[in-house]
Amino acid sequence: MKNQNGYVDSFAKLIQCPTVSDSGKEYFDKFHKVLDNEFPNLTATCEKFETGRSVLLYKWKGKTADKPIVLMAHQDVVPATGDDWTVDPYSGVVKDGRIYGRGTIDCKNVIFGTMQAVDELIAEGFVPEHDVYLSFSDCEEIGGPGCEINRDWLTSHGVKPGIVLDEGGAVITDLLDNMKAPLATLGVMEKGHANVRVIARGQGGHSSQPSKNTPIVRLARFVNYCDRHTVFAPKMSPVAKEMIKAYGEVTPGFKGWVFKHVNLFSSYLVHTMPKKSPEFWGAMFQTTIAFTMMEGSSATNIIPNNAWVNANIRFSPNDKSKDCIAKLEKIAKRFGCEIEVLGAHEATPAVDFSGDEYNCLVEAIKQCFPGVVIAPFMLFGGTDCRTMQEICKTAIRFMPCVMTSAQDGRMHAADENFDVDAIEKMVNCYKTFIKMYK
Repeated sequence: MKNQNGYVDSFAKLIQCPTVSDSGKEYFDKFHKVLDNEFPNLTATCEKFETGRSVLLYKWKGKTADKPIVLMAHQDVVPATGDDWTVDPYSGVVKDGRIYGRGTIDCKNVIFGTMQAVDELIAEGFVPEHDVYLSFSDCEEIGGPGCEINRDWLTSHGVKPGIVLDEGGAVITDLLDNMKAPLATLGVMEKGHANVRVIARGQGGHSSQPSKNTPIVRLARFVNYCDRHTVFAPKMSPVAKEMIKAYGEVTPGFKGWVFKHVNLFSSYLVHTMPKKSPEFWGAMFQTTIAFTMMEGSSATNIIPNNAWVNANIRFSPNDKSKDCIAKLEKIAKRFGCEIEVLGAHEATPAVDFSGDEYNCLVEAIKQCFPGVVIAPFMLFGGTDCRTMQEICKTAIRFMPCVMTSAQDGRMHAADENFDVDAIEKMVNCYKTFIKMYK
């Protein structure tokens, strides 16, 4: 078994492979060779399937094929651009007790943790009670079909997972002020999402003779209205309620007491907390809109005939996509705009908290991180887990990694990093869960 230095050296080799989404097959081929070399027991024992693209799927045969485990991650990373990095983003350099590089938390740490856990268990002679699959997409960051390829392969081969575990939450030490214990944030569902193009049409012309109420002006009025008003009312969801109860366990004083008694203070929290932090509490309670792209004229001196802005919508589990889109369309018409829906998905179902598979994971986390408080939560963004959830009702977004909120904020940003001390704990938790899963 590798010691801590061995873990770091091995993990660094994964980071040193720049597997940026759609960068080219040769980058992923090199990464696959590194995996073969770093995890020899897994490579020699597990069956590896060529399912498509540069996607990876391994099978570690257990005592039964019933209710297998699927451990997920994605190989691809977002680009590391700009001058904000203080180290080479693909060096895997260690400083101040942390390993730096693109993918250290999103999410080559999960690839390393799951593969190292399986490799060590094989070396120990352990045979899992159930089959274990490792599923690694190659295009999660760009919303590609990698996970769908593996989902379809599993379906075509009659595999019905008992539990799926993907990237998502972590063991966070400072999510709230003055926390009395760390929170293990288990993503048990995802918000829905849609992209809606809002279009304003009109008579274009030369900018030297502008008319009133041009397409861009109407779009600006629409965007301003949505920004200044609460378009979708905040509501308390069952998952939000469970998370707030967990907050009460780690928050001192009166605030913690209020969180613990969320049933009594539900209305108060829904209407006051988003005003204090719209980025977090607003996203928890509301369907949100973010304007992300826009286009008008192709020249500085031309008033466009048409202009558009993209509205990225994240649907609360309390709202249906068709109702939200209909409301947005009604608002758009008031400003002389129309909408085009580019794709929409509802919020996913929530995991059953009473299920054996879920509670087995909870027990493994508690055993590996003493004193931790379990906090089910709703992902505001999206993961490949949404796809795999179509064939498994217990699909959980959680990485058994200790990290701070600041580190979590480095995801997709400069100086992404991961604590050296967290690597061994992560591997141990994956091992513990596999051993406990009956």
